[in-house]
Amino acid sequence: MTINEDLWEFPHEMTLKVMGAADSPLEQAVVAILSQHLEDFDPNAHLSVKPSAKGNYISVNARITVQHRDHVTSIYAELNACSHVKVVF
Repeated sequence: MTINEDLWEFPHEMTLKVMGAADSPLEQAVVAILSQHLEDFDPNAHLSVKPSAKGNYISVNARITVQHRDHVTSIYAELNACSHVKVVF
């Protein structure tokens, strides 16, 4: 992911949408990754999970605040490297 810092103001609040198979431990994987990168991440307050229409996939939505460009890129890189993640928006 390429971040043009001229278009972003940091700290920056954003919502990540992470999708994966419904039968995978996607939610736990996302919580583990975000907890490593974000000191104030509270899954109970900042996370929601929604199944797809047919129930084959789930989306995990996380409201986060990133501090700088490298923060964003490292979170996206780790989420994309996770075997349970199909796509990150």
